Amino acid sequence: MNSGMVERMRLGQEDIANSERYPSPPSKRLCTEDECNHLNSTFNSTSKLNTRWSYTADASFVEPEILEDMGVSIIEDDAVNCDTKVQSPDFTISLNNAASNERLPINENNETYESEPNSLYIDSNFNSNNVERLEQEQYDVDDLCNHKNPNESGYSSSRVENEPLGDAKDEFHNKKLNISNDNDSLNHFYLSRRKRKLSYAGNDEFNKLSDEMILMIFRWLPKRCLVRCMLVCKRWCQIARDEALWIRLDLSSKVLIEGTMEHILPRGVQILRLAQAEIADPIFMENVEVLNSNYVCKLQYLDLSMAVISPNGLATLLLKCKLLKNLSLESCILNTACCNAIRLNKDLSVLNLAMCEGIDLECVTHLINLKSLTALNVAWCSLDADSVSLLCKYLPPVLERLNISGCRKTMTDDNIKELVKSCPKLKELDLSDCTLLTMNSAPYLLNLSILEHLSLSRCYSIPPSTFVRLAYMPCLMYLDIFGLMSDPMSKSVQSNCGDTQINKFRFSSIARPTVGVRRTSIWGLRVRD
Repeated sequence: MNSGMVERMRLGQEDIANSERYPSPPSKRLCTEDECNHLNSTFNSTSKLNTRWSYTADASFVEPEILEDMGVSIIEDDAVNCDTKVQSPDFTISLNNAASNERLPINENNETYESEPNSLYIDSNFNSNNVERLEQEQYDVDDLCNHKNPNESGYSSSRVENEPLGDAKDEFHNKKLNISNDNDSLNHFYLSRRKRKLSYAGNDEFNKLSDEMILMIFRWLPKRCLVRCMLVCKRWCQIARDEALWIRLDLSSKVLIEGTMEHILPRGVQILRLAQAEIADPIFMENVEVLNSNYVCKLQYLDLSMAVISPNGLATLLLKCKLLKNLSLESCILNTACCNAIRLNKDLSVLNLAMCEGIDLECVTHLINLKSLTALNVAWCSLDADSVSLLCKYLPPVLERLNISGCRKTMTDDNIKELVKSCPKLKELDLSDCTLLTMNSAPYLLNLSILEHLSLSRCYSIPPSTFVRLAYMPCLMYLDIFGLMSDPMSKSVQSNCGDTQINKFRFSSIARPTVGVRRTSIWGLRVRD
């Protein structure tokens, strides 16, 4: 702090003139004894100073009891002199009247300045804390020392404050202390963990039940509730993961994120429907149980009809499924790796590849190794002539249902001859939209003695008389010839075909997992609880 700093408390020139014009009665003066003592106690001195601030006014209109409650005492006029100096070991305060113009030292170098009227001079030996405190207290002292303008009755209009000076100062220090405490609280904090309250009270009745009883209860819950039960406790998690509860699962039209299948297959799922589902790559993440060479997937019935999955992801999934019995990949994109993975399922009996893309001669080479196939659907797969010829020649003899429709430019009468020779046990055959077939294929078809359902819709090269001939096959029950004749003509053919029904089924259901509006089962097996 600069050595020339001076704390001044001025008495207004106008107030001094008014005080000289209207002097206070000489009878008594008011002095705030407690406040002056409290102000003196703020100085860094251990001595008790008896000096008080003087205040002159007429207190005849104030009751003595009120003055005592306010901490104001009545003293004689000459008890206190305003020319008193307050001294302490550290500093000196000199209160001079307005007429005094003596020069007082204010620093160690004995530099002086002329005193101005009605000023308060403070020695430079103050420490910084005392100066700051006096800066705040000088405005409170003004209220007690300044004389107000007299009113019309000649008395001073000022009166003693209701609240003591010490209370005001204490309030200021309390505010300053609160600010410092707030700053400290920002720098000091600690973390605590709140105790979790139990949501229920009482005995756990499930502890009295065996795992088998709880398992029987869980059988009635849907899969969504089973997942939530796993979060209850370790015991419930172990029971809810039992393979008996996850035999069938329906995730059709769902969006599966990366690595979802690695959590589904280990549950022991055997019947899985993923029709129209979106499966993101990678199918399996790294270092999971499914990728173990000793892992055996128990999946037997898989429906991926119209699923959105990449060929590489599909091949990765099929490589882990070697116990498949029924498989539907309708409208999926295949490659050689996918067909090679399908070939590894030796017990595969139903295969639906309708409207699949990417099937070439090499893929057909892998597919003809499925010796247990009883139902095959390769309709509208854009097979070339070599693929169709290879397929008709080497299909397994146990095949009972075949849909090879849509081979408009590749299926010929010779292929029908080879097909009948390799698959004599056919019960259902769909050759729709094979426009190159002629009436020469009819003798070969008549050799299928147990054929029950034949579809030749939109085979425009076959005359109507051939259909009447085929209708009298011994075991034939249904003959579909849509798009070849008008309704009156089809009724005429119906009347000449005996018990064979004409145009009964517009769409083929060979190897397809769902037929019509049924969406809760695949191949007759329930997939929903």
